[in-house]
Amino acid sequence: MESISQAIRCDDQPISGATLFHEGRYLTSWVTPDNLDVQSKYSQLTDSQTLKDKIRACWKYVSDPNQIRYRQLVTTKVSVDSRTFVQKDAWLDPAQVIQARVGNCFNKSILLASLLRQELPPDKVYVVLGNINDEGHAWVLARLDRDYIVETTSPHLSKCFIPADSIELYEPVIFFNDREVRYFPEEKVHEPLGNCFCIRWLEDYLEKEACEAYI
Repeated sequence: MESISQAIRCDDQPISGATLFHEGRYLTSWVTPDNLDVQSKYSQLTDSQTLKDKIRACWKYVSDPNQIRYRQLVTTKVSVDSRTFVQKDAWLDPAQVIQARVGNCFNKSILLASLLRQELPPDKVYVVLGNINDEGHAWVLARLDRDYIVETTSPHLSKCFIPADSIELYEPVIFFNDREVRYFPEEKVHEPLGNCFCIRWLEDYLEKEACEAYI
């Protein structure tokens, strides 16, 4: 996977059309480490543990379908004063994912990044928008002793940490957290996100080729 150090830092990007009321939001606003629900959930998951255990606990929570179910497209609907608003491919923010207990790859990734930001500084954790086999996808990049991919949609993986420099399957395009945005200007994210999600072949590939314990 291409290194984030090769990506170009850019101005925050406005995103529209992904929320229930189609309001514009900056990309960095989706990672919310200061949200009280996120902070409370992190405290529940990580009491008196090492850094490795804290990251693994957050990953297990987000990837566990009994906690946060995966759906490629999350549909939301609300009625306000006799008007009904429907969003067939909604981007929920981390607190909404915690409450709804469902999310696509983007929803799960921003939740995990928000949880990890309780422990890691902003230059150590990013949400990545990119592609796998020409299909749009989102995942988390954790920068520890080396850069690791943390896949949020594959609950059967036995290990959390995928060394980013040992795998070419993931093709990053945009890196962001609550502080900055970086990107590769010659690349683009394919839509819709999540087509490859937790296909078993991806899990089998990662188990065999890429996963290793974080030391």
